[in-house]
Amino acid sequence: MHAWIFQLSDTPIKEAINEDTLYQGEGTDYDYCAAISSEERKEAIKTLVKGILPSDMFGQIDHETLEYFGGMDEWKQQWAHRIQRKASQISSKNVMEFVGATYKLEQIIQNPLDTDSHFYLCGDSCQSFAEKSAELMRWIDTLEEGSKIYIGGIIDFHF
Repeated sequence: MHAWIFQLSDTPIKEAINEDTLYQGEGTDYDYCAAISSEERKEAIKTLVKGILPSDMFGQIDHETLEYFGGMDEWKQQWAHRIQRKASQISSKNVMEFVGATYKLEQIIQNPLDTDSHFYLCGDSCQSFAEKSAELMRWIDTLEEGSKIYIGGIIDFHF
């Protein structure tokens, strides 16, 4: 399967990630990474804004900048309720199931946006990993309304 890795920062991107930035291959989260075309980049950004990020919390300023409108308190309440609902489904009878209630709880905690995409939350290309959506939302929680989010490199990955 394929998904995108989005490089995001609250400062303009100094050095965009590319297909060689992250560790890949055996023993990593990524089988391989690949560059994308400018058309694929436009589609990825459209998907980020309209399909991945929580609706009404962000607007697109231009092809590499988003604006954060706020809304984290409400989003965190919704996330907490989803976690509580999933946790209430765990019992001594199903706690050990391979892809059961425990696994689903783990997934909603690590990936509240329910996306295969990962997020590289650094304005340069010095780190060698990307994050699941919980880390993205923790980072967004530190932003103030009106903050700019800069989009750097976007790469495809296979997992």
